[in-house]
Amino acid sequence: MKKITTLCFSLLSAYLLSQFTSPGTGVTYNLNSLAAAAPTVLVNSGTGYQMTANITIAAGDFLLMDENTILKMDAGVQLTIGGVYNTTATDFLITATNPAAIFKGIRLEEGSDATFKNTILEYGGGLQVLTTTFLMDNCTVRYFKSGLVSGAAVNFSRGNPVVTNSKFIENDLPAVGSGGNQSVALEFTNNYLSGNTKLNSNRPQINMGPSGSAGVTKVLNNTIIGNRALTKVGGISVSSLLGGVNKVLIDGNTVTDNRYGITVAGNNSTGTISNNILTNNNSENNPATGGSGISINGSGAVGTGLKIEKNQIRGHIWGITVIGTFSADLGGGPLGSVGENVFKDNGNGGNLYALFNNTANPISAKNNCWREGELSDDGMVEAVISHVVDDPALGEVTFTPYLCGIPLASVETKNLQASIYPNPSNGIFTLSAEKAGSVMITDISGKLIYSGIVVKGKNSISVKSPAGVYFMAYEAEGKRQSTKLIIK
Repeated sequence: MKKITTLCFSLLSAYLLSQFTSPGTGVTYNLNSLAAAAPTVLVNSGTGYQMTANITIAAGDFLLMDENTILKMDAGVQLTIGGVYNTTATDFLITATNPAAIFKGIRLEEGSDATFKNTILEYGGGLQVLTTTFLMDNCTVRYFKSGLVSGAAVNFSRGNPVVTNSKFIENDLPAVGSGGNQSVALEFTNNYLSGNTKLNSNRPQINMGPSGSAGVTKVLNNTIIGNRALTKVGGISVSSLLGGVNKVLIDGNTVTDNRYGITVAGNNSTGTISNNILTNNNSENNPATGGSGISINGSGAVGTGLKIEKNQIRGHIWGITVIGTFSADLGGGPLGSVGENVFKDNGNGGNLYALFNNTANPISAKNNCWREGELSDDGMVEAVISHVVDDPALGEVTFTPYLCGIPLASVETKNLQASIYPNPSNGIFTLSAEKAGSVMITDISGKLIYSGIVVKGKNSISVKSPAGVYFMAYEAEGKRQSTKLIIK
């Protein structure tokens, strides 16, 4: 028995000696000095570094990545930061020694401070971000698998982390995520995502829980491209499924080829979904389980709701779905939405569904283009909206006035002004609009050749049509102005 005990003690001692923990006395390391302090744990090959065992940078100490080099990490190895991690290198790679055997991951302890810049991270088991102070900029996170974390390639637990100008490519898990019982107000801006959640689990590429009351989750100007073979993977979700406060701003994103585009859940959710271009997010192709450009849902007491405006929603099974007791303003409602959402070819079963109000709440949805590329009348708009007219248990949708409508002489007004120059033109002209609205251009037979949304002020419009006489209808706030165009 004594010999066995001695052997176990010897093995444990060898294991502990094979790791490195910094002293926590204010020491600053870079990879070169860290390799000198722990030469068997971090091996300097002269052309890069290999981490053979766990390293912990204790609270009070610093790790500065200041070399343009490669850090290879052995299978199952973990880097833990309790102090400060910073990057000044301009070209830095963290990878697995053997890509077939991932390193465990990187853990950023509560109270640590981490800045990742200009870094490629690949073949790891995730970044577990327990700190409130986290910045990632100009990085690439790719080919991560479930390891240290199982929620996302980069998983947050608190605070206001920032991720900008980075790429997330083909990770087994969502690119970024947080727990449903945690408050994380992430700022996620100007990033590119492609083919994440490769395990095809029922999770989107961006999978955030509630923001909490101290901040706003901001998902801004990102590109999220799906893999149509991954039929369970959505685009963006920022949801409060357990009742926490959830403030969101989802603006300027391009979301394509996912199971759905954007979803926000929980009646404690407030904020804005705006200026997003959502296309063909219907990879599962099952109307009962997904396929919305935007889906918002909740249960319980009706909350303030979301402002939804200026989105382009094309090619989905459903355009916008509002479910349960959720509240929304799609134009002209109490939250100040200007509308100007554009819908095209969102449908299933031979029918178009631009907006499905699957709640008992009324929805204001004024000044939207319900059938892009068509000149609509009330009946045509009614046909793509599901509400009380279709089921008396549903709330009413107020959709008039609307954009992309048939010009009517009875609503012409001299109080609505727009100037066009040059006119005649070669088909490229500037429309100076008094108010935001829409334009439709038809030929002399009434055939539509152009339609689109215009903003207040100057708008550049290009029409590729033969020389001739055309008619432009400019519409804003329920008023229309007709103008003759000449293309020479």
